[in-house]
Amino acid sequence: MRTLLLLLFLGCAATEPAPQTPARRALVTDSLPFLVPRAQVRAWHEHNDWCLARQWPQSDEFVVCNRQPYLNSRTPPQHTFVRYDAAQRSISYATFAPVPCRMYGRCDGVYGRTWWRDDHDFVDHEQGLLDNLAQRGRNEPPEETAPPEMQTDDFRALAQELDTRFGARTWADAHGYGATWATRTAEIGLFVAGKGGWVVETHELRPAVVSAAPGAT
Repeated sequence: MRTLLLLLFLGCAATEPAPQTPARRALVTDSLPFLVPRAQVRAWHEHNDWCLARQWPQSDEFVVCNRQPYLNSRTPPQHTFVRYDAAQRSISYATFAPVPCRMYGRCDGVYGRTWWRDDHDFVDHEQGLLDNLAQRGRNEPPEETAPPEMQTDDFRALAQELDTRFGARTWADAHGYGATWATRTAEIGLFVAGKGGWVVETHELRPAVVSAAPGAT
C-alpha cells in the first residue's frame, strides 16, 4: 500500500534544487517548473493520464483518470490543484494524496474534524486554489493527539523526500500534522488535511518572485 501511494505521487510537483541523493519519489515541480503556461500544464496532465476536473479563472483541478487504483474502493482518487498568475503561468501546486483506507476495513479519520470539508484549508469552491498555502497550513488549530496510524505513516513516508531535498524544516507541528520547508524562491508544505483523508503537499512561488518574473503585471 505504501509503495502504491509513493508511486502515485510521481508526476505531482515545479523546479526546485536538485536532490543531493537520488530521489525516492518525484515532486510535481520536477515535471512542471513554476511559471509554466497554463496550456502546457494542461497538456502535461493529459499526457500523463490526469483528467481536467474543475476550472476557475486562475486555477485548475486535475484528477487521476483511473479513479480506483487502491485495493479498498472507498479510497478516493488523487487530485492536484494548480494556481496561475495574471499571465496564466503556474505559481503554486497542491497535490492531495488520499490516505488509503484499511484493506478490508474502515477509513481512519481525525477525531473532531468530522464536519470540515476535506480541502477547506487550501481550496475555495468559488475561486479555486488559494494563496499563502504554507501559512494556511500552519494556522490550523493544533491537535492534542497524534494522527491515526495510516495518516502518520503516510505523512512520514512523504516527508522523507522533502527533508532530503530541502533540509531543515522551517516549522513542524508538535504531533505530526504538518511541516514546512523553504527555498530562496518558494515555500513547501506537507499537511494532514481536513478530516484526515488526505496528506496535502504544497509548492508555492514566493510573491516577490512572482512580481519580479518577466511578464508579470
